[in-house]
Amino acid sequence: MELFPAMDLYQGEIVRLRQGRFEERTVFGSDIAGTARSFREEGAEWIHVIDLEGAKKGFPCHLSAIGMLLDAGLKVQYGGGLRTEDHLEAAFSAGAERIYSGSLFASDPAGGNILFRRFGNRVIPAVDIRNGKVAVSGWQETAPFSPEQLVERIAASGFTLFLVTAVHRDGTGTGPDLEMYRSLRNSFPDLSIIAAGGISSLENIRSLAGAGMAGAVLGRALYEGTVQLGDALKEASGC
Repeated sequence: MELFPAMDLYQGEIVRLRQGRFEERTVFGSDIAGTARSFREEGAEWIHVIDLEGAKKGFPCHLSAIGMLLDAGLKVQYGGGLRTEDHLEAAFSAGAERIYSGSLFASDPAGGNILFRRFGNRVIPAVDIRNGKVAVSGWQETAPFSPEQLVERIAASGFTLFLVTAVHRDGTGTGPDLEMYRSLRNSFPDLSIIAAGGISSLENIRSLAGAGMAGAVLGRALYEGTVQLGDALKEASGC
């Protein structure tokens, strides 16, 4: 299983939200380059960037940070505020290796055909779930269809790798929603899923691997020191 250290950005600062609530924001400084270098020194190859400000405003706001992350030796997986094809192109042009988008797919699931033909699996459909419902627009709104319906429609376009975030667990440190992930895995056994939300221990990483996840995103636990990135990467690589 692959592990992705996360960096959530808002107004140039590294932050974490609790359950997707912008009013419950914790700031962990503004040293983007230094934090990225420390991740690389501990063995990370990727960094998972969440442009929270972009997600809230509807357009990417931290594309300029991608260059710093590349200079640190990391491959960038970027999302947040990417709601048009032009936004996707801008993120790729800035140096992102892969990008992910939720609202773009949720607003037009059938439009995935065009995106897949143009970008292939360099684009990762993001399915953000809060208590069984799809959350969109920076987790501020709810979509009128189930997660399973959304995944099925998007997968029909050819996408095979999905990012699935348990918004109700995100930033809580209470562990991943294993029941939710097992259910999706059983419904879509041919798809690969990167899990995010609530991951706070090495045991959580083992459990997600046991549930068949292809990857996991680790955020708040790194910044609060609950989990050491080097240990987490070793645990994930052994799963």
